Amino acid sequence: MKVSITNPRTTFDKKPSPMLVTLVGLLIAYLPQYIHKVLGILKIHYGPEGPPSVILWNWLSVVLLTVYIVVIERRSLASILLVRPKKKDLAWAYIFWVMATSWNWAMNLIVAPEAQNEGLETIINLPIPVIIGMIFTTAITEEILYRGYPIECLRELTGNAWIGMTFSLIIFLIPHISFFGAQWLLYHGVGTILTYVLYMWRRNLWACILMHFLGNAPLLLPALGIG
Repeated sequence: MKVSITNPRTTFDKKPSPMLVTLVGLLIAYLPQYIHKVLGILKIHYGPEGPPSVILWNWLSVVLLTVYIVVIERRSLASILLVRPKKKDLAWAYIFWVMATSWNWAMNLIVAPEAQNEGLETIINLPIPVIIGMIFTTAITEEILYRGYPIECLRELTGNAWIGMTFSLIIFLIPHISFFGAQWLLYHGVGTILTYVLYMWRRNLWACILMHFLGNAPLLLPALGIG
């Protein structure tokens, strides 16, 4: 009598579920939002405090996420829309920035000048090189961590881009409102929505990065005593 012995697949042969892959990726992308709490629980003091900490933790998250996308997910950065922009992509980024700035300007005239709350005051009192570093850092890394990756991975997981966009928008707004205050929405909420419209329409993350950079750059004016 012959006894056939089959070799069942081991757990190492199984691919991780798409949901698990997405969850781990999101945990990496949103690392800057919870790393301080984790370090606090562990009673570990590392890196700069306050707003300048985004330079360290955002770039660390981008590096880790890039490795995760390429090595674990086996995708290129084109999967999060980091592809060479067309001239029209950049042109529309500029146009959308003008629209967002016009809304901000109108609210300052019609409602009231935007108050320099504690969060904004903290930033403009930082050394100029640090502010410049934060402007470039947030424009590039936040688009990757808060828009490009979560929207695209949730779109693929659920088959619905709007679910990813809604999730991304909520997670993007929470730290901005908590730091700058609810009034931030009145002056910058339209600009935020326009950035998402630009993303969904042009499907190019560099366009969003440019718009984000143009929106952040005016922070230098009060820091330099201009305006």
